[in-house]
Amino acid sequence: MDAIINFITQYGFFFGIPLIFIGIVIWVFRPGAKQRYQADANLPFHGDKKK
Repeated sequence: MDAIINFITQYGFFFGIPLIFIGIVIWVFRPGAKQRYQADANLPFHGDKKK
């Protein structure tokens, strides 16, 4: 059991950071996020009306 704990403490950063990055990429590119990101992209133009 000590060997497992030592392995996690020594290499946790090495494996943890890529897993966090992959999780963020999956979260951003999930199918339901497209509408939200399109709405967020149009925020700067909200309120602009051409006459």
